[in-house]
Amino acid sequence: MRDNYTHFTRPQFRILSDYQLEELHLATLQILERAGVAFHCEEALEILGCAGADVSNPNRVKIPSRLVEQAIRTAPKMISLFTRDGDPSIVLNGMTGSHFGSTPNPREILDAYSGKRRECFVKDMVDQSRLIDALPNMEWCWNANSNLTLPIVGNSDYSGRVSLLQYLLNSPKPVFAENNDVASLQEMIEMCSIIAGSEEQLANKPFFGSSSEPVSPLVQGKDILEKSLLCAEKRIPNIVYAMPMAGATTPASFAGCLSIANAEILSHLVLVQLKNPGAPLILGSIPSIMDMRTTIFSYGAPEMSLMVAALTELFHYYKLPVFGTAGCTDADSVGVQATVELTFSVMMTLLSGADLVHDVAVAHHATVGSPQLIVLVNEIIDMVKATMNGIEINEETLPLDLIERIGPGGTYISEKHTLKHFRKFWVPQIFDRNMVRTAEMKNCEGLLGEMTTKIIETHQPKSPSEDKVKELKKIEARWLKLMGLKEYPKRP
Repeated sequence: MRDNYTHFTRPQFRILSDYQLEELHLATLQILERAGVAFHCEEALEILGCAGADVSNPNRVKIPSRLVEQAIRTAPKMISLFTRDGDPSIVLNGMTGSHFGSTPNPREILDAYSGKRRECFVKDMVDQSRLIDALPNMEWCWNANSNLTLPIVGNSDYSGRVSLLQYLLNSPKPVFAENNDVASLQEMIEMCSIIAGSEEQLANKPFFGSSSEPVSPLVQGKDILEKSLLCAEKRIPNIVYAMPMAGATTPASFAGCLSIANAEILSHLVLVQLKNPGAPLILGSIPSIMDMRTTIFSYGAPEMSLMVAALTELFHYYKLPVFGTAGCTDADSVGVQATVELTFSVMMTLLSGADLVHDVAVAHHATVGSPQLIVLVNEIIDMVKATMNGIEINEETLPLDLIERIGPGGTYISEKHTLKHFRKFWVPQIFDRNMVRTAEMKNCEGLLGEMTTKIIETHQPKSPSEDKVKELKKIEARWLKLMGLKEYPKRP
């Protein structure tokens, strides 16, 4: 090792300086102390009031900066996730890179065979789960909570629970789940505890986590607070994220949007750490813009990737795990726009280093999923990762003696040095590099479709033990009865 020699192990990337990070943090503290946050939950108000927050107006709860600083200190700086079988899977600590996950249950889906948009059925949940299980760059699952083919009984939507069950049966990788209310969360914890052996074992080796979603600007709703308090009590990892929209629910300026996003997340962090100091929380937000022509929340906007990257730096400034978003698009089909937006967001995320990255392969403003897009983003992540390793410079990688021996006009193809190093070259699976074409050869689109359907038709995931499957099937039978179904609706 040379003296006074700096070696970069990966590309260097910063959006905000240390001064700017501090400025955003101080602005957030001012928002929490002066503007306040709405808390619509009696238990939350009692906890905050006893700690010294001003809860005289529940619609403008004022949180002292000392409580924020205390919460940042007590929150875990590292969260370990495990597989369904109890094996180590993912470490979230800001130093292990980005871990991407897709969803098995979008409301609508681009059919893997026809490419046409249609409703997502339970059989599609199984297929998507197997894709996530088979693809190495899909390291976890993000389970949504709505479906168009399953009935809602009273106020109970069972689709998130149904999808979670299909995923648990078809992949051991970690899963985080949206849930409508505490009742659905409790049943999800019950299912995962059956697999883990007990609630205590699930907390000790978590493969399941929940999520809570504040409403921008600065509103913490009753259901999300009850879910977070339950997770804190049971030590279940929980993601907290909002979706602030610059120009609509926040100021149009990026700094204004980021400060509100941070206030929403830190106010939630304060409550969770007061409830149970050390409760595992993953900080996130999906800040984007309102497209002023269409009024949509843009999922492919470069501004979204920019602000997610900035928040990643801010949350890592607190040394806390970060929930990010990438590999998504506003396009409604697999094509040029989708590929560009997917690649840009994946590159920005891998450079900035968000720990747990969700919504991979979500399309058309987060309304559609696509099996082919999951496979495509898996390839894009692999490609971008090839640039994240940096360039190693030492006597072995800079072979001056070899260069001198070969000299001008020579070739390195038969050298042992080439044999040793060429295997580090990135090899695409679906991107087409063929120079000579024949009628039988498939282009990228053909290879993408072929790989997608092959995985769906042939991949055999590892199932839980037979006794655990029987217990889970009993719960499933109860859902079907409550929904008035003998079986799930059949996919066309």
